[in-house]
Amino acid sequence: MSEKVRCQSWLSGFSSWRIPIWGFAVSRGRHIDVPSNERISVYTEITDANELGRQNIGEVSKGYDKILRIAVPHKHGFQAFVNITHPNTVRQKVTGYSIDIFTTAMEKLQPPRQYKFFSFDGTYDEIVRNVSTGVYDAAVGDVTITAERVMNADFTMPYTQSGLSLLVLSVNDSKPIQWIFLEPLTKELWFATVGGFFFTGFVVWMIERPRNPEYQGSSLRQFSNASYFAFSTLTFSHDQIIRSPLSKFVVVIWCFVVLVIVQSYTANLSSMLTAKRLQPSVTNLNQLMLNGDYIGYKDGTFVRSFLRKEGFPDERLRAYINQTEYAEALRKGSRNGGVSAVVDEIPYLTYFLLDHERKKEFKIVNYMYRTPGLGFVFPLGSPLVHNLSIAILDLTGGDEISQIEEKWLGTAALSTSDGNPIADSAPLSLRSFSGLFVITGCVSTLMLLIRITSSVYARYTRLRGSHLQNSDTDNGSAHIEESSGLPDDMGNGSADQHHNEDRSEHGLGAHWRSTSVGREEPGPNHNSSVPADSVQIEMSGSTEQGVAMALQAAT
Repeated sequence: MSEKVRCQSWLSGFSSWRIPIWGFAVSRGRHIDVPSNERISVYTEITDANELGRQNIGEVSKGYDKILRIAVPHKHGFQAFVNITHPNTVRQKVTGYSIDIFTTAMEKLQPPRQYKFFSFDGTYDEIVRNVSTGVYDAAVGDVTITAERVMNADFTMPYTQSGLSLLVLSVNDSKPIQWIFLEPLTKELWFATVGGFFFTGFVVWMIERPRNPEYQGSSLRQFSNASYFAFSTLTFSHDQIIRSPLSKFVVVIWCFVVLVIVQSYTANLSSMLTAKRLQPSVTNLNQLMLNGDYIGYKDGTFVRSFLRKEGFPDERLRAYINQTEYAEALRKGSRNGGVSAVVDEIPYLTYFLLDHERKKEFKIVNYMYRTPGLGFVFPLGSPLVHNLSIAILDLTGGDEISQIEEKWLGTAALSTSDGNPIADSAPLSLRSFSGLFVITGCVSTLMLLIRITSSVYARYTRLRGSHLQNSDTDNGSAHIEESSGLPDDMGNGSADQHHNEDRSEHGLGAHWRSTSVGREEPGPNHNSSVPADSVQIEMSGSTEQGVAMALQAAT
């Protein structure tokens, strides 16, 4: 039997083909007749695909068993990030902030991978090229992610942010400071504060003026006393007595506002005086370019290529390797063999200023260039990049990253690791104290309205009482005029008297009688009027009081 016949007989039991992978057509419940010559080719391709899958699985399993050769840059400065002792020997020890992050992230991988560190002496660009060419399986350290390096290798997710800034020397400003005492507060806040003093003085004057002699007298005296009292609250030296509880409440609230403003003003002024005295010698790269100054950078980093792109020639660039060389070069200056500024990444500059003495002497200015951050290097297409990036994200989202930073970079680095340069103090604005001014304004206005309302009510009460008294007086006078009909002569006096007595008894309920004590008979020239002291009037009730007031007014 020929080979073709044997193949046909071996495949004759298969009436349909269901091929789910490798790009062939799939039969969905239908029988597809495949010619005998095509059945042989399909069988051959399926066999080749299965063999290829077994080879790939074997390569992956061998890859996980392989010990990774990891390059670590051998640094002579900033060893808190990466430090190698006894490189490439049995006693080799690799430590640092970047190393701890890498080892912690690798422990999270499943299955775990084996690796070995190798010291590398060279630039960061060279270590990336060695990884891309396969000399090393990865590079671990403080390697900055840049566009040029990403073209040759893969980087993991950055484990810390970064960027470029200037490190400069702070110089003492010897110029006289004349009007700096006005700078802690903005113009709007100054006007609001002065207006608050005058408004408080006006409210206290309105409340105290009716009863307090300190706020009475001439207009000039009243204005001066009220103004002096209001502005004396600035130093809490007001000695004028305030009597009304309303004005006391106003003064207490205003003194609290003054206390907050004075304390904030003092703190901001102190900060400004320090900032004015310690000014950075250089503020930006353009100033360095125009002055022809020398610029320093950390040896082996991408900062050199960045400065060359900015237009600085190589003869004006000077490389340094550690913090001590940074400080010495800046103290010397460009004219004495040093530099006017050092351009470096913010994590290193922040670590440089952790020393308190250096923090007083140097300053970070001009956050000028942002980079993705620091990451770990792998060859293009490495499957470890994705897995390790997930492990780094899980690490940065927990407390482990904070513990590692505190261990190597100190607690101060945690608050400045974002790379923001140190800024000078800004003036205090009215918006910062708007709540206090609203409170004191509302309280003062409320107390003033209460005082005005009480004054208006008291005046209304007095006017109403006076009107009632005038009405009673008018009624009493009318009764007196009706009851005071005196006789023209003594002869008619008795008749009138009896008539009035009868009328008083029936109508007014009051009576009067006339008596003559030691009085002689009137002569021909005697006046017919009766003396006032010889008339006795007896009244009852309110009529008696009204008549007495009328008599007093007549005398």
